[in-house]
Amino acid sequence: MITYDQNQLRDLSVSSAKEWLLTDGDGGFASSTISFMNTRRQHSLLTVSANTPLKRLTLLNKVDEEVIIDNKSYFLGTNHYPGTIFPDGYKHLSRFVFDYFPEVTFDLDGCQLTKKVLMPKRSSSVFIHYENNSKKAITLRLLPLVSFRWKDALKKADDGFLVDELPDGIRIIADMSLPKLYLKLSQIYNTSPESYWYYGFIYAHDADKYADDREDLYNMGYWETELEPGKGLTFAGSTRDLAEFDYDEIESHHIEAIDKVRMASALPANHLHLADIASNHVVRNKAIRSSAIISGYPYGSMAIRETLLSLDGISYVSENPHYENALLYDVASNEVNGVFPSAIDEATLNVSYDDPQMPLFFAIAVARCADKEKKQDCVRRYLPLLENAIEIIGENSLGGTKIKESGLIDVCADMEESLAKTAKNAVVNALWYNLLKLVEQSRTTNGSFSSDSEPTAEIETSYFDSFFGPDGNHRNINARDGVTLDMVMPLVVPFSPLTEEQRSKVCKALVRRFLHNYADERTHEAPNHDCNLAAIYLTESSSQLEGCKEEYEKMKEFVGGLLRLERFSNCVSGLPKCGNDRAERRPQDISSSVVVGESIRLIKKLKLE
Repeated sequence: MITYDQNQLRDLSVSSAKEWLLTDGDGGFASSTISFMNTRRQHSLLTVSANTPLKRLTLLNKVDEEVIIDNKSYFLGTNHYPGTIFPDGYKHLSRFVFDYFPEVTFDLDGCQLTKKVLMPKRSSSVFIHYENNSKKAITLRLLPLVSFRWKDALKKADDGFLVDELPDGIRIIADMSLPKLYLKLSQIYNTSPESYWYYGFIYAHDADKYADDREDLYNMGYWETELEPGKGLTFAGSTRDLAEFDYDEIESHHIEAIDKVRMASALPANHLHLADIASNHVVRNKAIRSSAIISGYPYGSMAIRETLLSLDGISYVSENPHYENALLYDVASNEVNGVFPSAIDEATLNVSYDDPQMPLFFAIAVARCADKEKKQDCVRRYLPLLENAIEIIGENSLGGTKIKESGLIDVCADMEESLAKTAKNAVVNALWYNLLKLVEQSRTTNGSFSSDSEPTAEIETSYFDSFFGPDGNHRNINARDGVTLDMVMPLVVPFSPLTEEQRSKVCKALVRRFLHNYADERTHEAPNHDCNLAAIYLTESSSQLEGCKEEYEKMKEFVGGLLRLERFSNCVSGLPKCGNDRAERRPQDISSSVVVGESIRLIKKLKLE
């Protein structure tokens, strides 16, 4: 459970930088900051999937509140307009809690109002529940703000929307081809007849990523009702015409569903938050059959490489024991002439096939699945596809020293030798070796002759000397260079081209380099996607090597800090962080399905507590 106190909440530089996220299992989501000031275009209270899990449409951006007590008004919303913050409701915040959902408390001169936001799975709905925890009756005015636009677009003022009055709410129609938005309140209310466009909302986190960071939002008038002491009411937004609803029952079912995911994960108590986050990435999918993993919210889409790397760990949060096999089957079913799908475009729903390394990552996922099942059925099932991929990629003659010439990776002719290029070649060789060995092992198990022994032997004899110096460091490494994923990946593929002695030498060198660059406590305050993955892989590799016990203890301590949710200060549920540094704009920490999936796999594999 995450909590923030009054001092943190009323410091807008803090409360506007920490974000929360709820997802609906279909690709839709609700998200904002803990101050409820939207700081990026992807923030909203209801973004739904018009074509599961893609083509996501933002309907309800936010709901601002005005509370009237003894004829005095308190404005609870917080918005960034040009040159000002208005209203400044964050100054009334006293407590924020996030466990099953975000819950915030406002202190209004001794009167307390609590606000909860809940998004049930597969509902395309959001419920905002208010409770009057004071001894005075209050008047509550709600100001819904809507946009009806694609999640990465911006709305500009136009003619508005068609608003139909219903007996218990309203229906908003922007276009007959788009979902309708139903807004309802759980008790009798009055409405104002006016409707307005609110101009110039500024999304500060968009400034470095997009040319435009300003949006106009539409309001169809405020809703006013009385809230007695100790009572609650619920505002609902949905693409369905909800009948009467019971918030307590909805909340109870939501908590029960999350507890079921936590139980299915069988994670230690202090890592259960990883199960919650992992389940955020699992969605139903129609573009490639039935299963999918969104690589990161709110930016992420269907990136199959990330899906394959995160699959093993994320499969632990599924109640379906066959989830891993089902998703592998879905990916394999979309193979075309030996080429595997690499991504799905959210705008067009087209499946792309432009990553020639996909069979290599598919092989990692298959090998991990076979290791988990302790049998080769998974490998045998996909053996023809893997053999076909070997023939297409390497024409059965591609050895480790020839990888640069194969066209599998793009090396510019005028690029001078560098650490990054050396490491990139190293990881592709390691992945290629892994595919060859996986197929070789499966053939041997089935009593077949392996025709790939020559290229695997060539990699084994040339790999270490080609990419590592006698001291175990990558060639051309400088004191200022960090540790990249490409350097570490060859240590943790299921079939490594390095001997145990070589792996130990490389592992020791990389752990020294990693801790030299990242051991400072500030690393935990602004964690980086690549840093986190490198830490996970170094912990895994050092745990397997007899000569790296000291390195393992150091890395285990480092990773332990990263995996405690409280240590992630840039967010609550791991959303991307924007900044001038390109690395900062990459999905951070647990917003990456790869990081959370590999974290869970590490915990399971090493039995970490």
